[in-house]
Amino acid sequence: MADVELNGSEPSAEVQDDLNSLLGTALGVTQEQLEAQGAFLPAALVVQNDGELRMIAVAPEDSDEDLDADSMIEDLYTVLTEQKGENRAVAVFSDIHLPEENTDAIHIVTEHSTGVCISAIQTYSEQDGEWTFNEPIWEGGEPIVWADAE
Repeated sequence: MADVELNGSEPSAEVQDDLNSLLGTALGVTQEQLEAQGAFLPAALVVQNDGELRMIAVAPEDSDEDLDADSMIEDLYTVLTEQKGENRAVAVFSDIHLPEENTDAIHIVTEHSTGVCISAIQTYSEQDGEWTFNEPIWEGGEPIVWADAE
């Protein structure tokens, strides 16, 4: 997975393990959903304080219109922020479209209670039932769940 640095120093092994677990699991879950269903809804994974990995999902709003993924992501962050005392790391994943590249991608934003944030964007394509997942692009990020911890 991604080797992260924070202010020029590496995070602890636990932080690195938590983020790698979240990123790897989120990529695996989203890829499986794409291959099986052709799509996936935004959801989240958390590493609880005891080290247990758990998934969190929210129901889309009842609407006759298209699914509002942004609203679902906002709802996920509301739940994650409310439960931040029970967790030490979180990841929110969603399906995005990259207009410049005219492709779809898996977008994962991870955040650790220690302040380390990493996001991944993995483009994908499907042709004749065959799925291709490109190497993820890793970036830093800003805390949302633990934004007030600074």
